[in-house]
Amino acid sequence: MLDINLVSSLAVRHRLIEEVIEIPKVETQKEEVARELYLQLRDAVQSATRKQMTLAETDPQQARNPSVKNKFYNIVEYQIKNLRLDIDTNSVTEQLFSDILGYGPLEKYFNDPDVTEIKVNGLTIRVEKHGAEIEVAEKFDSIEQGVDLVRRMIAKTGKRIDQAEPMVSARLHDGSRMMAHISPYAVDGLLISIRRFRQDIDCSALIANGAVSSEVMLFLEAAIKRRLNIFIAGGTSSGKTTWLNVLAGFIDSSLSILTIEDPAELKLQHPDVRRLEARDANIEGKGIFTLSDAIKSALRMAPDIIIVGEVRREEAFDLLQAMGTGHTGSLGTGHANNAEHLLNKRLPNMIRMANMGLSNDAILEQIADIVDLVIYVVQKDDHRRLDHIAEVVGPVRAADGRTIEIESRRLWEYRDNAWEWCANEWRLENKLREGGWRPRY
Repeated sequence: MLDINLVSSLAVRHRLIEEVIEIPKVETQKEEVARELYLQLRDAVQSATRKQMTLAETDPQQARNPSVKNKFYNIVEYQIKNLRLDIDTNSVTEQLFSDILGYGPLEKYFNDPDVTEIKVNGLTIRVEKHGAEIEVAEKFDSIEQGVDLVRRMIAKTGKRIDQAEPMVSARLHDGSRMMAHISPYAVDGLLISIRRFRQDIDCSALIANGAVSSEVMLFLEAAIKRRLNIFIAGGTSSGKTTWLNVLAGFIDSSLSILTIEDPAELKLQHPDVRRLEARDANIEGKGIFTLSDAIKSALRMAPDIIIVGEVRREEAFDLLQAMGTGHTGSLGTGHANNAEHLLNKRLPNMIRMANMGLSNDAILEQIADIVDLVIYVVQKDDHRRLDHIAEVVGPVRAADGRTIEIESRRLWEYRDNAWEWCANEWRLENKLREGGWRPRY
């Protein structure tokens, strides 16, 4: 049998081939020691921080207060001396601050305005930027580090996450929406989803980004100024909240707006905005304030227009009642597959949850009588855009007089990379003409 190793060594000796020496790629002993010392110091500083700082001081935003930072630096300096570590205080303090009081491995992505989504699965981190989602090099060192970060992020909200409450939904300081799960709900110990909202998106930006055309935007501006009742529909992460923010900017400055959300995310550019936010029950099962409760409260607060961030359940009935009893021009968003699906399936199903004893045809009659427009937005090929706009025509009745569905008519559709007007006649024509808009057909 041929000995390959012997042949190779003889070939090298007689210079027939060159010897290839493989150098293993491992951390040097010095790097390993430095990492071990850092982790030892971090554990000590984290333990001291929990004892010497209040929960409010450990909030990632509050921690940036100069007095809190100074307090933290003193803790680091003391622990370095106490552990007798040969470490330069200045070089390690900022890293410790980021790990213990900042956002840790998420820090750079919270400071990047182009990042719209942050997802954590166990120790792994993925981010969405410019519509594309990628896995990043940064990771959590442990599940405990990630759970500790979640607890600090929700400290000001009064919410908790632990074995008794392994799930939390919260609004963060910058308006981002966070949903987090830990064990036993999260199989790998930790799941975090943070949806961030761009604050620099206006109608000009949507047009420039190819999310809509200038002509369609003029149509929508006229619809808002004529105070049509509008729903914005779409799938998850399709841009519904962004569109709500932008369209609300067309509301006359003399009108009073009241927003209702769970959680609060809207940042309306309007001089008269009051805000209500739904809240879950506390640990004692008290203090719950639903979206439905908020809409009922709003009706006693004399707003001109009510905006509901997202309808999911019985609050759909309350919003429709508001739209039909003096609060014309109100807006809401909801999940649906298209405009027709929202009108004939999603809204009726949500209204049934109110348990008002209404028959199906009575529910459809209400929707047909109150809703004017549905704007449908999508996310396709890492790009968010408006897909179609439909007006409500009216109820469709069976031979026995019962309303069996809602007829709608698409006014705009995205076809062949452009938005096309697709109606020869339309119910809202007079109202939109009075608002200064008319189609070019």
